Amino acid sequence: MSEALRSRYLEALGVPEFLYAEDKPEDVDAQKITTLCLVIETQNSRSFCQAGKYQDFLLKMLSAIGLQQQDVTCVSINTDDLSRTLGQYNAKTVLLMSKDLKSPSEQHFIAHHPSEILVNEKLKRETWEVLKKIKTCLK
Repeated sequence: MSEALRSRYLEALGVPEFLYAEDKPEDVDAQKITTLCLVIETQNSRSFCQAGKYQDFLLKMLSAIGLQQQDVTCVSINTDDLSRTLGQYNAKTVLLMSKDLKSPSEQHFIAHHPSEILVNEKLKRETWEVLKKIKTCLK
């Protein structure tokens, strides 16, 4: 329904238009959760979203590039929820920690999950290179 038609109906019914004014968000970004680094994993039993060795290792990795725990938001999602999840956050950088997640943005980085790195030490170097790119992006 067009705004003009809606106004005519309200006027014909004697209803002041301000009573039914639609709330329009003035700033969509103001409704988003702001974080320096959003870290996303696909749901699994070795989640870094729960306290434990995987979360501890992730926080050590991120502290190596100057991020503190309060600078980081961790989420666990289904693979097909990536776009919706990204829409909920205003993140300076995004770290995708699953081979199932892909994103074309320059502020989005893909690295190995902490559970994979703890099993295979050879993945540390590759992940460190990604972390250095995140640090550069955060400057």
